[in-house]
Amino acid sequence: MVTKAETQSIRGVAEGIIQPIDSSVRPSTSVYLACNLVFHDKLGRMVVRNGSTQLGSQITDGMSCLGLYTHVTTGGTKVPLAVFNATGDATSVVSKYTSSTWSNAKTGLTASAKMRFATFLDTTVGVNGTDVISSTDGASWVTTGGNLDIGNMPVGKYVIEFQDRIYTAGVSSNPDRLYFSAVPVGGTISWTSGNGYIDIEPEEGAGSITGLAKVPDYVLIFKERSVKRWDYSSTFPESLVDIGCPSQEGIVMTKQSVFYFNRRGIYETTGGYPRKVSSRIQDIIDAIPSTYYASVSGWGDGESVFFSIGDITLEGQTYSNVVVEYRIDTQVWTMHTYPTEIKVWSCMIDSYGDYIVIAGDDDGNVWQMFTGLTDGSTSIPWEVIWKEIEFGSRGKEKTISRTIIYSENVPNGVLSVKRDGDDTFRIINNFVSRVSEIKDAYSGNYFDIKLQGVGAAAEIIGIDFEDIIIGTTYGNQFTRTKY
Repeated sequence: MVTKAETQSIRGVAEGIIQPIDSSVRPSTSVYLACNLVFHDKLGRMVVRNGSTQLGSQITDGMSCLGLYTHVTTGGTKVPLAVFNATGDATSVVSKYTSSTWSNAKTGLTASAKMRFATFLDTTVGVNGTDVISSTDGASWVTTGGNLDIGNMPVGKYVIEFQDRIYTAGVSSNPDRLYFSAVPVGGTISWTSGNGYIDIEPEEGAGSITGLAKVPDYVLIFKERSVKRWDYSSTFPESLVDIGCPSQEGIVMTKQSVFYFNRRGIYETTGGYPRKVSSRIQDIIDAIPSTYYASVSGWGDGESVFFSIGDITLEGQTYSNVVVEYRIDTQVWTMHTYPTEIKVWSCMIDSYGDYIVIAGDDDGNVWQMFTGLTDGSTSIPWEVIWKEIEFGSRGKEKTISRTIIYSENVPNGVLSVKRDGDDTFRIINNFVSRVSEIKDAYSGNYFDIKLQGVGAAAEIIGIDFEDIIIGTTYGNQFTRTKY
């Protein structure tokens, strides 16, 4: 004897990705995985993310971005800067973007060295551990003199401005030392008078300095296995936390907070003890290869925080060039993929004064992110997975004879199902926009449901499962239908 269950619905998805979690306590408004879908454009629906548009033309074919920044001149001109190796890999080059074109601004720099930038006294400084350069116009670069006394500045890898001083760290001969300049006098700073340094506990075994950030009242000094605070009068002898960050690019300053990546997850601090914000996507975090930890890069725009985490394999499927997005106000996570790997993030300022997120990839390109309907000429693929839906008792087998999918702007989607912990999804049938009724039946004790497709502006509204026949005994009692 069997029974027929009432229609079961999945609607109002607003919690984003939550994993790993047992089906008995998983919120019905969450999913196991969403790729290239966002939850904040239309609350309760999943909407395909915006695309990316190439900024100018390719700078250097096949080269990875080593640095990205926007210099603003005293006259208000915005000059985006990008660093890539030159053809042949012998040196690296700073390129500037003016009149919709990239052109060389500074050549002959150290090959393959990441370059970080900061601006102070209307002057942008760039450091890479070997070269120190500065510019007041984003076009001409000097290696001595200027507002920042650049010729006397310690040759570090990291640089930041804090309380009217320039700080630098990552000097090869003193990897645990934080250097600071004098305060300005007559519009210039000095690295020979009024300057100083402090050694950041080299004896603690936390590794060398890997990056700098700031929050109100403090500079944060990151090591691989610790974080320290500095307010110019004290470093506070205790570590803020014994969970550090492996690289400068994995540290994001936004909305008076600092978010940063560690092999255990992604953390947020405002100067106090950090809190882990990535527990909801722990399966994704655990899938990041350890060889990629030092390559993780991020950015924040005040509303979301983004981290590029490379290629991952999840549930037997490989996702390439992955970016995870954390919505700060709702604490909701989602995941994106891109045609090329995002290596460095930054922003530029448009003619209206708005900040625009830009990113440099691993193929000589700079992209304006979250604009348009495609990634360059590539359509955006999307998918969503609900994991282990039981429809009542986990132990009783169910046959679902009708599945109704609600969506908008989906020309050709695919419904796939995985049952009872099978290794792979099996395609059930295709669906199209608005209301699609699929009468192909499938049986099992519990199901993973996947919807996927390709294209712009798609919205996934929900699913109804109808004509659900439930067995009265435990185990597999039905003759299995077409999957």
